[in-house]
Amino acid sequence: MSILPKKRVRLSPDVRRDALLQAAYDLFSRHGYADTRMDDVAAAAGVSKGTVYLYFPTKEALFEALLRRDVLPRIGRLLFVLEHYNGPVGWLLKRVAGFVGGKLDSGNVPLYPKLLIREAARFPELARFYHEEVVTRVLAALEALFARAIARGELRAGDAKLYAHLFIAPVVKAALWHFTFGEVAEPAVKARPYLKAHVETFLRGLKP
Repeated sequence: MSILPKKRVRLSPDVRRDALLQAAYDLFSRHGYADTRMDDVAAAAGVSKGTVYLYFPTKEALFEALLRRDVLPRIGRLLFVLEHYNGPVGWLLKRVAGFVGGKLDSGNVPLYPKLLIREAARFPELARFYHEEVVTRVLAALEALFARAIARGELRAGDAKLYAHLFIAPVVKAALWHFTFGEVAEPAVKARPYLKAHVETFLRGLKP
C-alpha cells in the first residue's frame, strides 16, 4: 500500500496577510514591539520569513497595517459622530468620557495605546504615524465640535482649540495612569467617575 505525499495547502494572499497580522498582534501583545522579530511573526503564522517581507517590508509597516485594520475604522466612526453631531455638547462629552472610563476600568482596552506609551521614545516613527492618523484628527474634530457649541451660545466664547485640549487632557491622564501603574497598583480613583467629574467641571467652567 503506497502512501501518497500530502498536498501542501496553498493559502490565498488575503488569508496569508490576515494570518501574519494576527500573529503579529499576538506577539506584540505578549512581548511588546521591540522584542518581536519578523522571524517570530513568520513562525507563528506558519510561513517562511521571506513571505513576511512580501507583504510587509518592515516591522513598522506591519504595525501600521494593524493600526489600519483595528484602530482607524473605529476612529472613523468616532470622527463621523464628532463632525456631524449638533445636539447638546454636554450629552456627547459625557457619553465619550463614560465609554473611555468604562473601558479603562474593565481592562478591556486596545493594545496600541499601551505599546505607544511604552515604546514611543524608542520608535518615534510609530508615534508619528499614530499622531497623524489618530490624535490630530480627533483633536480637530473636537475643536470643530466646540466651535459649533460656542456659535450656538451653548459654551462661553473662547478658543475652541484650547477647549479641545482641555477636554482631552484628563482622558490622556487616565489612560497613562492605567498603562503605567495598572499592573502594580489599584487606581486611586476609578476612571469612569473621574472622567464623569471632569466633564461636569469642564461644562460648569465654560457655561455662558
